[in-house]
This record gives sequence, C-alpha cells and structure tokens, in this order.
Amino acid sequence: MKCPRPLRRTLAVARAEWIHNTRDTRSLAVIIAIPIMLLMLYGFAIDFELNNLRFAVQDMDRGDRSAELVQRMVSSKYFTLVSLVERPEEIDQMIDAGQIRLALVFRPGFSDDIAAGRTGHVQVLLDGSDSTTAGVALGYLEGIMREYQVALTAEWVRRKGVPPAMAAAPLEVHTRALYNPELKTVTFMVPGLIAIIMTMLAALLTSGCIVREREVGSFEGLAASPIAPVEIIIGKLLPYAVIAIGDVILCIGVGWLVFGVHPLGSKPALLVISGLYLIASLAIGLAISSIARTHQVATLMAFLATMLPTMLLTGFVFPLRSMPKALQIIAQVLPATHFLVVIRGIYLKGTGLGPYVRETLALALISLVLVALAAKAFRKSLE
Repeated sequence: MKCPRPLRRTLAVARAEWIHNTRDTRSLAVIIAIPIMLLMLYGFAIDFELNNLRFAVQDMDRGDRSAELVQRMVSSKYFTLVSLVERPEEIDQMIDAGQIRLALVFRPGFSDDIAAGRTGHVQVLLDGSDSTTAGVALGYLEGIMREYQVALTAEWVRRKGVPPAMAAAPLEVHTRALYNPELKTVTFMVPGLIAIIMTMLAALLTSGCIVREREVGSFEGLAASPIAPVEIIIGKLLPYAVIAIGDVILCIGVGWLVFGVHPLGSKPALLVISGLYLIASLAIGLAISSIARTHQVATLMAFLATMLPTMLLTGFVFPLRSMPKALQIIAQVLPATHFLVVIRGIYLKGTGLGPYVRETLALALISLVLVALAAKAFRKSLE
C-alpha cells in the first residue's frame, strides 16, 4: 500500500534536509561537539559548594572555648584562618580589600560563660557584597556551631553529675538528604544543564534551515511547490529531531562518564519526554527561521529566545516560588519549566512519567502549539 501523498511530500523534505546535513561535515561536527563542550564547561564551572573560605578572628576572650571553636572551623574543609586581629578596623579593612569573607569576634568572658553553663555570644561579620557566598558561608558556620553546641551541652551534663540515663537529654538532630545524599551541586545541575543545552542547540539547529533556502536561492522553488507549509515544517523538523535525540543520548553518556550522574528512573520515559521537549525547541527555531531574513539575525534571535529565558525563568537556578507572580505565569509557557521538573524527577528520584502527568501534558500541548505557530509563520512568509 502506498503512503499518503502528504506523508510522501513530508518525507521528501525530510530526506533533502538530512542529505544537506550529512554532506556538511563541519556543521555535523559542531552539532556533536557543542553539547559535550557546554555540558563539561557548565558542569565544572557551576558549583555552589565553597571550600577554603577565608576568615579572621578577633579574640578578646583568649580562652580555651574560643580557641576550640576556631579550631573546629579550621579543621573543616570549608574555612581557612587568615589572621588574628587586634582591632575592629583591621576586620573592616580586610573585608574591603577582599582578603576575607567573614570574621568572628569573641567578647571577653566567652569561655567563662560557657564554663558556667551560660550562653556564650559570638559576633559574625560577613561580606554581604556577594550574597550567595555569604549565605553559603553562614550555613556552613551554623552547622559547625550546632555541632559544637551539642558537644558542650553533653559535656556540661556529664560534669554536673547527671545520671547516665539523663545524659541523652541534649537534642540530637539526624538529617538525611533524600535523592542527593551528599548534596552535590553537580548531581542537581547535570539534568538541568541537559535541558538548557538542548534548548539552545535545538533552536540553533533549525533557526537557519529556512532562511538558508532564501540565501542560496532555492526558496522560490520551495514556495512554488504544491507542498503545504505544515508539511515543509514537519519535514524539516524530522531530521533535526533525530539529530537532537542523538545529542540527548550523547549528553546523558557524558554526564555519566565525566560526572558520575546518570538517570535512576525509566530511560524510555526520559527519551519520550525529551522528544516532546525537543519538538517544542525545534519549532521555536523553525518559527524564527521563517521570519528572519539573514542567518546571522536568525542565530541571534534563537539565542535570545531560548538561552536567556531558560536560564532565568524556568527554575534552573532560581526557584520559581521566589519569583513575582507575573513571572511565574510567564514561566508556565516555557517548555523548559515543565521539562526540568520531569527530567530531575527521572534522574534523581528514579521515577517514570507517572508522577508528572500534568507536566507531560503541558509539554505536549506547548509542542503542538509551537509547531502550529511555526507553520503559520511560514505561511505568512509565502505571501
């Protein structure tokens, strides 16, 4: 049985686009190299774990307890003691010069207060010009102080001769992080990086396929042919979808081999949701290619339309709930917003598509709408 005529025309367009890409070996090499380079670059560069945070101490107490707390900080991998200062002005000067990130000030009587079972007070001065680093440093310091407080309370109970049965009175908090036990940044970032890279790459792949027809002079023949705009759009989308799926598999492999991060959940579900996501991203590039008049303009528009919104408005770095309500509504229109939820669930929680029916349906609807808009934009360019 023969294929329907619309399908034959669509496949003919797809075959012509595929032949063009396989003959252009340089572009094919770039298509393969770009996702690997970006994944490794961002994977190594984006890290919210900070080590060797430089700090200074002004110890007016000069007791055993203040020295013990400083030693606990130094023995951790997070802090490096730079200087012991005598005057508050020295702390201000070191923070202004960027020599330290924070400083501890122990008032006289700190050790005596601890020995008497009273509360010892420590002043912490942070460099707030970099709020991210300051927040991480404060979190590390609070963790060390909590451990020290528990140790001091247990010691005080024993020293006071409390029976062993009551020695367990100090509160102990046992924390276990699910899905990312070591709280590694790279474990959380790699699935998101795949989404970011594939958004940009997919849009760039298709952003030049129609405008290229104009530049080489073959667009008139394509426009005069009996092929419907939607058939041209789907035909040009198919080969790039195959290439993009190959890039997804490549990124998954690189993330596994280089960073040790691999999907714990259903691999077929990951490919299905990636396919829906790539259709949306490819359609964005096709729509841009339909309205742009030069390849340079199409490339720039594709970058601005995908990279910046996906980085800033989808929850990749900044949580959506912390954004204004208007931006949260805009974020729901972006394909990456829904894809990030699903891919992180498959990667980190070991799930399939079951818990993410709403996100999957939203992504399918967005993909359908974007393909229709791409076909509409192409039809307008024929007039």
